[in-house]
Amino acid sequence: MQFDEMSVQLENTTQALRDAVLAGNYDPGVAIREQAVAESQGVSRTLARLAMGALEREGLLTHEPNRGFRVRAFSVDEVADAIEVRGELEALAARQAAERGIPEDLERHLRDTLAEAAALMESLARGDEEARTRWIQLNVQFHHGIVEASANRAIMPVLDSVSRIPLAGPQAIVFTSTMTETVMAQVRAAHSDHEQILDAIVLRQGTRAASLIREHAYRSSRNKRQNFEEIENTKSGPLPAGLTLIRRHATG
Repeated sequence: MQFDEMSVQLENTTQALRDAVLAGNYDPGVAIREQAVAESQGVSRTLARLAMGALEREGLLTHEPNRGFRVRAFSVDEVADAIEVRGELEALAARQAAERGIPEDLERHLRDTLAEAAALMESLARGDEEARTRWIQLNVQFHHGIVEASANRAIMPVLDSVSRIPLAGPQAIVFTSTMTETVMAQVRAAHSDHEQILDAIVLRQGTRAASLIREHAYRSSRNKRQNFEEIENTKSGPLPAGLTLIRRHATG
């Protein structure tokens, strides 16, 4: 097998195994057998072992001598901490975007993103699942747009790594089964944060933009803690990847 071909196969195998773990196909603490992974993915045991090693480095699996690989569980506190780390990285991006100046076309794109998100609020309050899915997509677009505006290519790879922790990324919005006024207030506050962050960047207020996005991340981490019991019991979609790996306290 050529090196390039093996690299592609390894990347595909790793992604497929990552998706399976985050989808809850393996329970936390349960051993994952190399042979079983190889058979399920239709690859060699060598590729399966390398993919499992990659997920160990990402923190989704643990490895113990003579016991093999196991799926790791994450505590709510670990999730909240990861969100605040993400906030620090995005604060750097926001400050640099303000200092360097955001391109006009990117500003228009982000304004359009926020306008579409605002227009979905009424549908969100009714529990419309298509609106929920689209709002999550718009949230990711906004956060990625801030990083793009920074022109700092070192930020996104680190953000991607942090966001692999379940429920830590901008795509990990959990809409509970009933959109209570408390949950809708949190959504509206997040949208207001986005508007203020973008305004601060456009006005070249780097310190203010960074402060706003840190506070935005703090509120997100606090909401995850406060809403966790309802998040655990929610049955409505879309459900974020990795939800089944979260435990209230202990990690494993």
